Amino acid sequence: MSSGYGMMEGAYFVGRVELLNWLNDLLKLDYTKVEQTASAAAFCQIIDSVNPGVVNLTQVNFNANTEYEYVKNFKVLQKAFDKLQIDKSIDVAKLVKAKYQDNLEFLQWIKRYYDLNNGGAEYDAIERRKGSYAADKKTLASGGGGAAKTTPAAKPATKVAAAPAKVAAPTKVAAPAKTATKAAAPAKTATTSKTSTPKASSSSNDAAVNEVTQQLNEAKLAIEGAEKERDFYYGKLRDIEILCQNSDQNNELVKSVLAVMYSTQNNEEFASEESTANEEEEDETF
Repeated sequence: MSSGYGMMEGAYFVGRVELLNWLNDLLKLDYTKVEQTASAAAFCQIIDSVNPGVVNLTQVNFNANTEYEYVKNFKVLQKAFDKLQIDKSIDVAKLVKAKYQDNLEFLQWIKRYYDLNNGGAEYDAIERRKGSYAADKKTLASGGGGAAKTTPAAKPATKVAAAPAKVAAPTKVAAPAKTATKAAAPAKTATTSKTSTPKASSSSNDAAVNEVTQQLNEAKLAIEGAEKERDFYYGKLRDIEILCQNSDQNNELVKSVLAVMYSTQNNEEFASEESTANEEEEDETF
């Protein structure tokens, strides 16, 4: 079966919202993002809706949430494609990464396949997947218990309407006093609103202090890292210096290395610790 829908085919101009609405309506799902189709579970069931029995839905993990599980679902989809001789290539490596564009294009393609091959028969998605999707249990539970709860609720309404005389009997005028006390409540709210400003300022101060503290901690870590790096390279240079001092001092390479090590920013050479110590001893003898 050929599946060569070109990029200018109308299928590739179907928008994200329309695709998700169609998908959720057909399969009774609650997908909010195109990236959720990366599990391949919806793709498998769309093929099942067009070709019932071709896809082994018992092998499809409708609650998959890892790439490893996604790959297993795509294997089931590929088997169905092979049975139906659909020559559409499935780039599993890209689709399982849940990238928007890749999954959008595949969803557009599979909707086009559905539109061209669907026979119009009714499809009970929940029954076909045996309620294996996590949201199916909530849907079935709410659908089964909703009607039973609404019928007994009508009886208390008739009883309340039948006893208006009892409600009208107590004619006490104490209600205005309560309303008056309630009216005084805004004054309290006004005072609380005044006292809330210091809390807001103190919270902002705390946030500033926390930010400065965090910056200080980051600076300390940076300094510690620089000191460790400095000590590391100093140790390397010290090892090179000892190696050169224990080598032939007349060797040109050794002379060049020591010259580089003992040079300063002004290209002035300075003596090593051992040479300065020897010079000091010579000065003392004289």
